[in-house]
Amino acid sequence: MDNEINNVNQETQRVPQPESKRRRSRRRKNSGCAGTVVYVIAVLGISIVLSLAAIFMANDVFAFIKPDAVKEINVAENTDVVSLSKQLDDEGVISYGSLFKLYISLKGDNEGVLAGSYLLNPNMDYGQIVNALANTSSTETVKITIPEGYSVAQIHQLLLDEHVCTQEALDEVLNTYAFKHEFLKEELPAEEGWLEGYLFPDTYEIYKGNAAVKDTINKMLNNFDNKYDEQIQAGAEALGRSMHEVVTVASLVEREAQRDDERAIIAGVIYNRLNNSSEFPFLQVDASVLYGLGRSSGALSEEDLKSDTPYNLYTKQGLPPGPICNPGHASLKAAAHPAEHNYFYYVAMPDGSHLFANSYEEHQANIAKSDQAQAAAAAAANAEGGGE
Repeated sequence: MDNEINNVNQETQRVPQPESKRRRSRRRKNSGCAGTVVYVIAVLGISIVLSLAAIFMANDVFAFIKPDAVKEINVAENTDVVSLSKQLDDEGVISYGSLFKLYISLKGDNEGVLAGSYLLNPNMDYGQIVNALANTSSTETVKITIPEGYSVAQIHQLLLDEHVCTQEALDEVLNTYAFKHEFLKEELPAEEGWLEGYLFPDTYEIYKGNAAVKDTINKMLNNFDNKYDEQIQAGAEALGRSMHEVVTVASLVEREAQRDDERAIIAGVIYNRLNNSSEFPFLQVDASVLYGLGRSSGALSEEDLKSDTPYNLYTKQGLPPGPICNPGHASLKAAAHPAEHNYFYYVAMPDGSHLFANSYEEHQANIAKSDQAQAAAAAAANAEGGGE
C-alpha cells in the first residue's frame, strides 16, 4: 500500500514538469519576437535619421528649398575659401561648414578670396557661392601706376598690394594664359616670367576682382604694342635686331640709366660690346646680375658676381635670356637708336650720372673718381644725419 501511495506521489510530482518547460519556451519565443521588433525599429529609426540628414545636407549643397535673404559677408585679408566656411556657417549662408569644406576639397576650388564685402544669399548653391567668392568681378575701379623699370614680380606685388585680385588668379593669368598678341608668338608657350618686358609701365584704371585680371594684363600688353611704334621698329631693323633683343637691351638701359640724356649712350656701350664680342665677351651689367639673384637693388659682392644664373653677365656671354624689367618708351627708343661712340665702359656717380671710357685704363681712372665721390657723398650723408 505504501508503495502504491509512493508511486502515486511520484507520478503526481512528475506531472507539472512538462508544463514548466512549455512556459519557459513561450517566454523565450516572446522575448525573441520583442528583440526582432526592437531591432527593426532601431534600423528604421537610423535609416530615417540618415535619410533626413542626407536630405538636409543635399538641400544645403544644392539649395532646393532655402530662404531668400541677402547677407553681406566681409572677408579679411589672406582668406581662402576653406577657412571662410566657418564664417559662412556662422552668418547663415550655409548650414554645414564641414560639408562645405568637403565640397571644396572634392572640387579642388580652394582659390584665394579677395578681401572685401560680398553679397551672398542662402538660396545660392555651393557652386554659386564658390564662384561668387573666387571669381568675382566688381564695378569698383582703382588707378595704379607701374613705374618704368618694374619687373613682372614687382608688378605682381603692386597689384596684390592694391587689392586688385587674389594671388592665385594673378599667377594663373601671368604664367599660363596664352595671350594672342602677334609680338608674343616667339615667346610661347606661356610660362612663369614669359611676359617680362612687355607689360608697359603706365597709369591704368582697372576693375578690381579676379574676373578682370585678364583684361588688366591685356591692357598693358596692348599699350606695349602701341608704344613699340614705327620709329622703334625701323631702328631695330636697321640694327639687325629682333624685337626680343631690342626689348632686352631696353630693359638693361632702363635699370642702368637714371638720366634721360644717358640712355642712348648706355645703349651704345652695350651694342659696342656685343659687336666686339671677341674683345669684350661679357657685358658686365650689374642690374642683370641682380635680376638673376631675385633682387632689384643693392651692392653686389664677389660671391654675387660668381653666381651661376643665366643673367650673370660677368660669366655668361652676350645678352641675358630675356628682358630683366619692363622698359618705358624712352629706353625702347634708346635701344633702337643707340648713340654712336667708342665707349666700352661706364661707372656710376653719386648723382646718378655716369663716367664713360673707351679704354680699360681710362675706366680704372673713372672708377677711382667714382669711389672718391661715393665716399664723399656717404660722409656728407652721415654728417647730415649726425647733425639731426
